[in-house]
Amino acid sequence: MFVVSEQRALRTTQIGPQLHHWWFADERIGGAQSDSYALYTRAGFIFVDPLPMMYLAAEAFPSVGVAFLTRGCHQRACWRYQYEHGARVLAPRYSPGLRTEPDQHYVEGTRLAADFKAIRTPGPEHNHYALYRPGEYSVLFAGELVRRFDSESPLELCPIDPVLDPEIGRRSVENLLELDFDILCLSHGGYVDVEPKAELERLLERT
Repeated sequence: MFVVSEQRALRTTQIGPQLHHWWFADERIGGAQSDSYALYTRAGFIFVDPLPMMYLAAEAFPSVGVAFLTRGCHQRACWRYQYEHGARVLAPRYSPGLRTEPDQHYVEGTRLAADFKAIRTPGPEHNHYALYRPGEYSVLFAGELVRRFDSESPLELCPIDPVLDPEIGRRSVENLLELDFDILCLSHGGYVDVEPKAELERLLERT
């Protein structure tokens, strides 16, 4: 069931060139950290898995071009941003549990705004995606494939959907390691901006 959090992030923080982050300890999942991101591009601000924020914080984003979901259950506050900020909501095709139809469904190979690339990363569910924005400062939004309880905890693989191959999550991470990226943005547990690829490699070594 789709449940909108009553919590609100108090502020956003710039964590990279044109890249902003907001989060809170999410009471819906036992206090584990939930995270969202905004990247300013020529297409305007792009939100990824957007959580609600206080209205004062939201004033920094008067117009939002796109709100991406990496999986259906990460719709979070996307419909609010659609209504109040003009965001177009993009969700993976066949996403379960969406409150309503998004403005666009996407799959691997779909042409997306601002040179974003969708990479199917099954594991948490069949239609889970990472989003990659290549460039001088390349950003990888991993969704929930990899997570942490909070930003101080070790990385772990998200539990695999029981109907999928138990090794499929590991293979999805291996596919992401073929990309070049400067920062790894998680939807749970913050971001990794120091040797992010090495952190993923260490995760695979101990998993």
